[in-house]
Amino acid sequence: ILVNNAGTCIAKPTSEYTAEDFSFLMATNLESAFHLSQLAHPLLKASGSGSIVFMSSTAGVVHISGGSIYGATKGA
Repeated sequence: ILVNNAGTCIAKPTSEYTAEDFSFLMATNLESAFHLSQLAHPLLKASGSGSIVFMSSTAGVVHISGGSIYGATKGA
């Protein structure tokens, strides 16, 4: 079983995010789960009964103040 549960949030108004903030949050909250799933797939398939679980957040469906990019990564 692979559980993708990594996530972080940089809380600030949307207009104050930098390109580095955006890249960091996308890499941590979205890309890491994608790449780990790719790496785990052959092993899980070979086991005959593998599972991948993605943890999300209510921020992916409802607004949280100061977390627009976080919400986008969790809703993806």
